Order: sequence, then structure tokens, then C-alpha cells
Amino acid sequence: MYNTKQHHISGFNTKDTQISNKNHICKMKKTVLSLLLIISAAVSGNAQLLWKISGNGLEKPSYLFGTHHVAPVSVIDSVAGLNEAIASADKIYGEMIMSEAMSPQSQQIMMGHAMAPQDSLLTSVLTPAQTDSLDVMLKNYMGPMASAKQFAQLKPAMLCTLIAMIQSQTVFPNFNPQQQLDSEIQKRGAALGKEIGGFETIEDQCNAIFGSSIIEQAEGLMDMVRNDSRAAEIAKKLAKAYLAGDLNQMLELMEDPASGDSSDEWNERMINKRNANWARIMAGLLPSASVLIAVGAGHLPGEKGLISILRKEGYSVEAVK
Repeated sequence: MYNTKQHHISGFNTKDTQISNKNHICKMKKTVLSLLLIISAAVSGNAQLLWKISGNGLEKPSYLFGTHHVAPVSVIDSVAGLNEAIASADKIYGEMIMSEAMSPQSQQIMMGHAMAPQDSLLTSVLTPAQTDSLDVMLKNYMGPMASAKQFAQLKPAMLCTLIAMIQSQTVFPNFNPQQQLDSEIQKRGAALGKEIGGFETIEDQCNAIFGSSIIEQAEGLMDMVRNDSRAAEIAKKLAKAYLAGDLNQMLELMEDPASGDSSDEWNERMINKRNANWARIMAGLLPSASVLIAVGAGHLPGEKGLISILRKEGYSVEAVK
């Protein structure tokens, strides 16, 4: 999506031609884990990032906040009312409990899902011409020594995630994987004694990300390669939409075929099904406590988005200005 060269990614220095695939994969675990949600992280904006949930018999309001998984943590202090919402909530819920997601056990689970079967390595499922095209893209982002062969042990969906991470970092160049927005919100809540919860486990996330077949994943990867230039422009517009608070623009960009995230199957697996699952959990949470729900902003808009789902359940959901 983002057209730039980056020679250092996930602890990997592309100038080091001696590094093995195994060591390379191990070094990038922590960075990748903090960005596993990138595929589901379309964007909203400061004006419409924070939403108040009230009515429908609630004694105390709850809040819905749309995150961007590569945006700087300074967003927290720039959104009016967010720190107050963190302080007033009884519970803080995210897509996952981020401290658990970053544990060695979760990293091991994630890498188990991310590794391709030996009979379906990347260099086997792609044609020579496709491999050459992918090599050009990788060299553009990671330096002249990068190649598909170095990532052959990863499933195509994992490589898509890594590329998306690099592309997003060009829009937010000061992003620090050790200071990720979702994690920081949960850390601030925990420091205030709030209960921290998650709608999913690392297994749930991995099943969503790697839920399609290797062939389908390879097709998605090649779509990313073919649409690279167009996607770079989309990435910039998404970042602007996030900072400007334009949910309608965000939804429009999400549905652009060049974004790589617009197929019916992808939307159903990564957005709609997860939203429906989360809504069932919210139905038990909201009547009993004030909850700040902080999830990827791509889950908020649209007919099957969380805002619409909550309104259909009888809640008042209004943007906090």
C-alpha cells in the first residue's frame, strides 16, 4: 500500500545477507504480534473516534473508541474525552488482552499459525513470474537483498501482514511497536485499577487472519502486489481519514478493491462475523458495568458495524465532540 523503501523491519537488517529464514522469523515475532490486527484496522478520526453508549436501561454510559493499530499513542491525549472515559469506566475491553497477546506463549501460537506447510511454501504456490513481481515489491520496501525466498516459510497472509505493517509505518513514521495504541489504552486502564478484558484470544485472531486457504492467501498477496501504487494512495487517505474523523471516507476506502481488504469473503470473516461475536459479549457487559470498548476503527462504520449493531439493539450511540 505504501511506496517506500525500508531497510530495517522487525529486527531484520536487509544488509545482512547471512541471516537465516528461521532467525529472521524469530526476530520479527514481537513486532508482528503488536500488528496482527492491522488487517482489521481501517480508520476513523478524532472527531468520531470516541462514541458514547447510553439509553436502553443503562445506569451508566459506556464508550466505544476506534483505534488505529499503527497510529502514535499521542492520539489518546488528542481525542477529547478519551482520558475521562478511561477514568470513568469500570472495565476496558479490546480485541484481545494485549499483555497476553504479547506473551511468549501467544507468540508461539501465532508463529505456529503463520508458518506454511512444507508442501505449500510460498515459492511453491507462486509461479516464477509471480515470484519475480513479489521480489520487486519486497526489494522496494526492504532493500536490495530482500526476496520471496527469504519469506518462503511464511503463509502468504503473514507476508501480507508484514507488508501492510511497513506500508502503514510510512504514513506514521514515528510509530513505535513497543508503544501501540491498543496496548497503551489497556495499560492506562490497568494503572487505574480497571478490569481489562478481550473479545478474542490469540487463537481466534489467528483463525480469522489465516482462515482462508493457502491458494486464496496467495491470490490476495498477488492482488497486493498488482495494486501497490494505488494502495499507497489509499493508505495515505486512510491515515488522513483517521486524523480527520471521517467515517464515511474510511468506509469508502475500505471498499476500494485496491485496498486488498474489500472482498465479500474477507469482510465477512474479518469484520462482520467478529462484530457479531463481539456484540453478543457486549450484550452481557453493558447492562452491568460502564465499559470502554477500544477496537480497530474499521469495526465501527457500516450496516454491520458496531455502531449500527448497538443502535439496532436499542442503545443511543453518539459521537463525543
